[in-house]
Amino acid sequence: MVKIIRYILSLATLFLAGAHSLIGQEVELRDSLEAARVTDLHRMRREVGVMLTTPENLRATASPLGEGDALRWVQALPGVATGADGTSAFYVRGGNSGGNLLTVDGIPVYGYSHLLGITSILPSDVVATARFVKGGFGGAQGNFSSSHIALQTVDSRPEQREITLTLNNFLAGAGVTAPVGEKGAVIAAGRISPLSIEYQALKGLMQGGLGDLNGLGAGVFDLFGKFCWAFNEKDRISASVLGSMDRYTFLTSDGSGERMGWGNIIGAVQSRHERGWGSVRLSASYNGYRSIQQQDKNFRSREYNFSLTSLLDEISLSADGAFPLGNGIEVDAGIKMCLGGFAPGQFGQKVNRKWTALTSGYVQGVWRTRRLSVDGGVRLNAFKYDQTGLVPDFNLSAKWRPFPFLAVEGTFDRISQFYHTLEGLPLGWTMDVIVPASSSLPAEELRQGYAGLEFSFGRNQLSVGAFVREMDNVIYYKNAGDLFSGAQTAWEEAAEAGKGDARGIEVLYEFCGEEFYAKASATVANATRSGFATVNGGRPFHAAFDRHVVANATVEWRQISLSFVYQDGNWVNGRGERYEVPFPGDESVMLEYYSSINNHQMPPLVRLDASYRLKWSWGRVANEVNLGVCNLLNHFNPYTVYYDTKEGVWKEMALLPILPNFSWRIKF
Repeated sequence: MVKIIRYILSLATLFLAGAHSLIGQEVELRDSLEAARVTDLHRMRREVGVMLTTPENLRATASPLGEGDALRWVQALPGVATGADGTSAFYVRGGNSGGNLLTVDGIPVYGYSHLLGITSILPSDVVATARFVKGGFGGAQGNFSSSHIALQTVDSRPEQREITLTLNNFLAGAGVTAPVGEKGAVIAAGRISPLSIEYQALKGLMQGGLGDLNGLGAGVFDLFGKFCWAFNEKDRISASVLGSMDRYTFLTSDGSGERMGWGNIIGAVQSRHERGWGSVRLSASYNGYRSIQQQDKNFRSREYNFSLTSLLDEISLSADGAFPLGNGIEVDAGIKMCLGGFAPGQFGQKVNRKWTALTSGYVQGVWRTRRLSVDGGVRLNAFKYDQTGLVPDFNLSAKWRPFPFLAVEGTFDRISQFYHTLEGLPLGWTMDVIVPASSSLPAEELRQGYAGLEFSFGRNQLSVGAFVREMDNVIYYKNAGDLFSGAQTAWEEAAEAGKGDARGIEVLYEFCGEEFYAKASATVANATRSGFATVNGGRPFHAAFDRHVVANATVEWRQISLSFVYQDGNWVNGRGERYEVPFPGDESVMLEYYSSINNHQMPPLVRLDASYRLKWSWGRVANEVNLGVCNLLNHFNPYTVYYDTKEGVWKEMALLPILPNFSWRIKF
């Protein structure tokens, strides 16, 4: 595992730094900030437990690619802690990363990270709106236990054809939106990464810095296409497809090779129908997710081969309706049927799928007046695998505005997750094994409450609140650090269910001026795990990314942007106490005793990013170039420790240090 990460760190340094040779330091992939336009678009729209934003704001978020996406935007919000600095892994209100759900037009995306965890698989050009929900989930949302990122893609008909070309450190892309006749539209976008070409062109700059790495193969792309047709103003239909692939091959000088990767293929047909009594949305979709680990090892002149795959196929049908009753009252209702085929941890060519069925129905009521809004509902889930069970979910949210400048809000949720993610490395690689809930690993359950205040005065907006969260059947995976290991074929023996709890305070402030914009968020919280029979003796221990203090700040003036991040260190299994064990013959050996799981806290994560954006036009051709510097302070941000057997010492591992980045967008 450490060797693979070393390869990736060296390659990432090579591609992002170009002529910078950073030999001997194990450092991490890190963010840079794209300069952003200072307009009212920056002010996020806030609902109870929900944040909404635009694609312009997504692209303006810090990212090593020079422009951000939904994952980067979420990482800068209160209640959210990141995994390894620079990656897309994130943890919400003390939950596991596998409890986060990302949907595109309502369809779950299980392998949503891309390009070694740097970004997500959906190009920002096709995103119309982004919603981040961490409370007050609503009956239409289910099968997750922490948070929901809901992305809605463009479906409006443009007046004329528009083409966009993009280029940054790692990706080259193109997109088009075009009218079809008088009632239709086509939206398409794709990106590809030239990692293999960059490796061949630039590897000479790091002679000796890549160790025994002798070759790199990388196949990285994503593609989105959508066709929309409006029969009239009240009836619309769309068909869409989303595909992605991440495949990486590392070849060593002794002829050995290691391959890893993941991919998605998603197809959906959806329609919307509006009538005087309300609206109905129908959807049918297929969702396929794959991950693979392969190893060809040359050991003492003999060839050894290893292959491990994990598969998930899902077919879903759903119907949702919204029925306004007048006087600010609306009733929403829906049903969803989902058939899932799981093949986790399959060794060699053998594929043994196990099928599940999840049927959910919900009713949601909304009442809104000028000062008060109340939203509540119930969702009933019927899940069948090795047994059949009925599990209810509940939600309630309310917001009262006694004065124009002040609002009081609160939420309560009980929600269930029927797909367990056996979490691996905190790098945002979606190679984790996904398994169904069973009698031995029951469905995860979340109960949480939130209460807060929201202030609005002039160009300022401030929210302050506190949350309490309890989790049952949280999964702890003992083989989390194993890559290229047959241990994952016996995942049942390494996964255990226990309890979790978290509580904390969240603060979010925004100022939006004519030429100046500022945003600051802070979280003070703690999260623990307990009740695992064979882990830590059942005693409580820190959640791995229980970062007690998290703070983010962004300042933008004209074309200049600065972004600062501080997070307390995460928790790892560090070196324990050493003691001597005597052996016969006056010999002895030194052993280590670990007092607890996650007994060592890493140093704090500190990062400052800066960027400058240029914009100009040549006739109908609009250009936008972003020049940035990641980790301007060159601060070493380690996320784990490992034992170097050659030197006999513990070492810290991080990703990238100070690095430049750029992005170029052309639209015509």
